[in-house]
Amino acid sequence: MESKQAIFTEDFCNALRLNLKAGESIANYTETGEGFSFSERDLCYLNDFRVDKCKLAKMNEEKMSSLDAAILLYEAFPNLNPLMASYAPFWLYIAHVELINYMRKRWPNVVFNRDGVQNDTTSQISYIMDYWFPSMGSSSKTWLPNLWWAVYLTVDTRREDKYALTKILFKQEDLRTRTLGTYTLFRHKPATVATLSFIESHMDSTFNHSFQNRCRYMTKYLNYLGGCRLLSYMDEDFFTEMLNKKNDDIAKVV
Repeated sequence: MESKQAIFTEDFCNALRLNLKAGESIANYTETGEGFSFSERDLCYLNDFRVDKCKLAKMNEEKMSSLDAAILLYEAFPNLNPLMASYAPFWLYIAHVELINYMRKRWPNVVFNRDGVQNDTTSQISYIMDYWFPSMGSSSKTWLPNLWWAVYLTVDTRREDKYALTKILFKQEDLRTRTLGTYTLFRHKPATVATLSFIESHMDSTFNHSFQNRCRYMTKYLNYLGGCRLLSYMDEDFFTEMLNKKNDDIAKVV
């Protein structure tokens, strides 16, 4: 554990983007690439910030599932709050310094795609931007912040296994990255916890098949409710009640 955490300045983050878009730093993102050069003036520090370097080292050194990586990342920053987790320079530093080996191994298809075909320069830049670079404002869609938010919004300390709902969210990639992950509503933790708890309790009935389509229908329904109610003020019981009322319709989706 440490008392402060380095992050990049916004000017240096802009420089990283410009260098990438110019095609000058593409090689640095490959598994054989060199590290990124920066000086003390390119850094600022978070005080009283705890970080478990051993967990970050494990992410860098071991091959693991997205679920295991997400839990390790969440546990590595025990006092990271949503405000800082929405700040791009924090994640850019983590991706380019602390977890650079993990990121290179997790997203290795910079030069060649999965079929072994060489990507053109535009595709290489786009691939790197998609996985390494959050927006300067806020983003939970880029890889590392997506992992952290996925755990933060699903961890439930009331349960014997506090990550039980996290495991459901990671059950299918589509559920995390395209279904729940595409709706602003699910940055509201009561909505996320209620929805995943509903899936859990109906896994052997409503969600025993057509899982993806039924999840999409369910999340669209909740998003539709937001057109007539301010859902960000609703508690977990409200979402549970709404989903229970809609269960028969969800179960008819094929």
